[in-house]
Amino acid sequence: MNKYLFQQTAKYWNDWACQSVKLIRDFLVSETTEDEPRFRSYYILLSYAFELMLKSRLVAVTNISEDELIKMYGHDVNKILQKLKDLNELEKIGIKVLPKEVKPYIYEIETTDNKTFYIYDFTNIRYYPKNYKDSWDTASIILGTTDIMLSISNKIRTLR
Repeated sequence: MNKYLFQQTAKYWNDWACQSVKLIRDFLVSETTEDEPRFRSYYILLSYAFELMLKSRLVAVTNISEDELIKMYGHDVNKILQKLKDLNELEKIGIKVLPKEVKPYIYEIETTDNKTFYIYDFTNIRYYPKNYKDSWDTASIILGTTDIMLSISNKIRTLR
């Protein structure tokens, strides 16, 4: 894809990600069954949505090409967040500090309004399901995560 078309398409990634987060939120409002396969599905979708949100901002503030984005960042949210921090963009999108790894492949993210949510490494959660339950594996915590992510999405949208 040529660079101009790539830049234009990337503007919509945040909106697409937002729709995925809203889907989970709306489902959780009516269905609160708490089982690991369901939560894993939510976290896969939330992790990818978060990645898309961040990439939409990264593309907006850099002149990166599609190939460069894939080669340099892949699905590595930490690298994307580090680059956004280097560009003084983290606080603009509502993230206070770089994520802290609380367990292998699980990251705690603190927002500028002192809220916390957890994101799983996208590659790992897809291929290696966990065999334990964390304290944040509840429908209400995941629902709270959707609210925080929608807030971040709204901040990204206003920066266009």
